[in-house]
Amino acid sequence: MNKIDLIIDALENSKGLAQTDRAHLKTALAAARKLKALKPVAWMLPEYGDVISASETDGEGIYTIPLYALDEVTK
Repeated sequence: MNKIDLIIDALENSKGLAQTDRAHLKTALAAARKLKALKPVAWMLPEYGDVISASETDGEGIYTIPLYALDEVTK
């Protein structure tokens, strides 16, 4: 189980919260599920920090650390 799975599990199993806290809990749970569904935009080579785009590899081989874009930036 990875960290995002642990967060989702903890949020799903929270009990005894006030009504207002439950609304925040639902928002947090939806955000965690959205993060879990993300696909990497790039992969990093651990030893050197070199990065290759996700369109060039699928995380197999020497590029094994996934990198994600969490927010869109517009100018």
